[in-house]
Amino acid sequence: MKNLHWTFLILFAFASSLILTSCCADNECAEEDIYGKTIIKQTDTLYNKNPKLVRGPFYVQIGAYANKSNADAFLSDAKKQLRLKIDMKQTQDGIYRIYIGEYKTVEEADDMLTTVKREGFSDAFVRDDAGPISK
Repeated sequence: MKNLHWTFLILFAFASSLILTSCCADNECAEEDIYGKTIIKQTDTLYNKNPKLVRGPFYVQIGAYANKSNADAFLSDAKKQLRLKIDMKQTQDGIYRIYIGEYKTVEEADDMLTTVKREGFSDAFVRDDAGPISK
């Protein structure tokens, strides 16, 4: 019983010293140098609790096809109808996406989306490389 008591005291002392020298919430960290002096220094945050999701550039997708010949036909028709620069790219999963623009903001892409929908492309939507953008 005496050994258990001493073991508990040693563990408590060790745990207390770890808690007292750990970093504080105000980005200051207390530690001791090899001579026993307490050193306070400013530290950086180890991680961001609320990571910022960076999205963009933005595109207006007007079509997507698994078959290249269907995608080519749609692209040709869309270029004639809209008279805009329209591009096509194949994704890693083999889908051919037909899209307009490369906009820095969602608002710019939304302006083009309004124009495209007015011209009859009712299924068009704004997206970036990560997927559709919802407002």
